[in-house]
Amino acid sequence: MKKGLFLILLIGTLPKLQAQMWEIGAGVGGMNYKGDVLPTFKPFSVGPGANVFARMNYSRSLSLKANALIGKIHGNDNDVSDPFHRIRGFSFNASILEAGGQIEYNFMNFRTSASRIVNNWTPYVFGGGAITMRSTKYSLTNLIDTGTGFVFNGTSSGSSNTRINSWILGIGLKKELNARWNWGVEFGTRWINDDFLDGLGYYKDGTYDNDPLPAVITPFVLLNRKRSVPGTRAKDMYYYTNISISYLFYKVHCPPRR
Repeated sequence: MKKGLFLILLIGTLPKLQAQMWEIGAGVGGMNYKGDVLPTFKPFSVGPGANVFARMNYSRSLSLKANALIGKIHGNDNDVSDPFHRIRGFSFNASILEAGGQIEYNFMNFRTSASRIVNNWTPYVFGGGAITMRSTKYSLTNLIDTGTGFVFNGTSSGSSNTRINSWILGIGLKKELNARWNWGVEFGTRWINDDFLDGLGYYKDGTYDNDPLPAVITPFVLLNRKRSVPGTRAKDMYYYTNISISYLFYKVHCPPRR
């Protein structure tokens, strides 16, 4: 994504300031998902995640961060009470690899010499963009027509891989540990330009099933077609919540000798 790459390049090309501070850090946390399998955010349906980042504190209010994230998300129709989801029996697991950049706005004067009042903690908001590689494996419960009714008969499975663009928005809190170390906590939402993060969704033309109907349409055919309907027309989303620690590099600029 051009804007996300531009933000990453911007971090490396900004002019050096006398009060400039660089940080490198890492975090661990959990990833959640919302989409056709789980139409609402479920905080306890969580997969593992980890990230590394480099942050430049451009001013007392603004910080720029390049971030790389790896993790997993999952969803299962059995976790939804709606009868349609239960009879559909769709589930998936997806691996996420993300690289992007973001701008952070600090609400307080955090670690700065540019103000008389300095705080050792600050809440912040952030936004940015990223390129996301996702690999999804999914399965669907099969039905067979016995002539007297429909019964479950194992599962069918598939997989898909693609690169998607994502927009990031979130909130965080960072606090000074000592002269060289910070810790922080962060929650970020990722909006993506794809409806198949979970392996189930609508195509760009508004359809969800490209398979033609057979010549003879039976109740069993109609039931299977109905079971393939995605849970929502909204694009899929994923979230990342993490706790991080970072190390600061900074140089004290002494005035020249007279």
